[in-house]
Amino acid sequence: MANPIISGENKQVTIYHSSGAVSTAQEGVRQNDPGGVSELNRKLGEGWSLSPTFGGGSTTPQQNGYNYDKGISMAQALYSFFPEDVTKEFAKQWVKFGEATAAAAATRNTGAWKREFGWLERDDGTLIMNELEALSTIASYRETLGEVGIADFSDFEDDFKTMVSSEVSAAEFQDRIDLVYAGVKDQIPEVERLFRDRYNIETDQSTIFAALINPKIEDKLLRGEILTLQLQAEATSRGFSTTFARFAELRKRGLTQEQARGIYETAGDFIQRAAGVGRELDTATLEEAALGDITSQKRIRRAEAEIAARSGVQLGAAKKGDEVTGLIAD
Repeated sequence: MANPIISGENKQVTIYHSSGAVSTAQEGVRQNDPGGVSELNRKLGEGWSLSPTFGGGSTTPQQNGYNYDKGISMAQALYSFFPEDVTKEFAKQWVKFGEATAAAAATRNTGAWKREFGWLERDDGTLIMNELEALSTIASYRETLGEVGIADFSDFEDDFKTMVSSEVSAAEFQDRIDLVYAGVKDQIPEVERLFRDRYNIETDQSTIFAALINPKIEDKLLRGEILTLQLQAEATSRGFSTTFARFAELRKRGLTQEQARGIYETAGDFIQRAAGVGRELDTATLEEAALGDITSQKRIRRAEAEIAARSGVQLGAAKKGDEVTGLIAD
């Protein structure tokens, strides 16, 4: 069979059009049916009916026994997650078709549905997933954030919809959050302390993590300064301290957190070694070198050469591409 039935019954159903036309449509879903919607339900969504029309017009509730109140009841029973406007549209379609699947298919063509669930449609009009599957996936997203202490999801709702539209599974989102959290969890307490010191405001670690992964929260909570605090945390957690203004300057000039980590992880040992050969260096020199300052880079290379001559160990700048990220011993 070229296009086998994958769900439902392999049966041709007679359908009627208000123009007087009569046709048949396949009730079961075939393997190649777009969006997993059967030919019958597609036709019903296009205005065909399971019952003949009367007097050239559409079937009426009195004639077919399908009434609006029954449609509301059906929607509440089968699609309890529908917002009120969508529930009402389903009831109208139920009156027209008297069949839940057909009514749901037609409801998805209404403005009310598109306002609430339009983000579930691909460009070709097929569904990424049905409404219940999407809401279940978003519930899983929320559960994942809850596991890292985030309880307020209001700033994530648009992102949740975007992820569903991008077909990001619940498992993939879990992996993403786990990866980010593993990379910053040890840093969060230090960022929290710096935030408290700078703004004299108490916050919590879950809010800090939320700000790290969501720019909207970052802007609202820290007025765009969370990145500066992250740079500062890399330094202060290793015993180096300077002003917030200095770290704000470094951030604006392009110093990344990765570069900052490389600098401050090796700075103490390198500065001490340089002092041992008579070269006075400080963290500012290392910071400037990482940002591409030629003079600072030359000072570091001279210190490296003298340390190498003294100890027989060759030091070099650790780089990622053309960027200095720290110092290494060869």
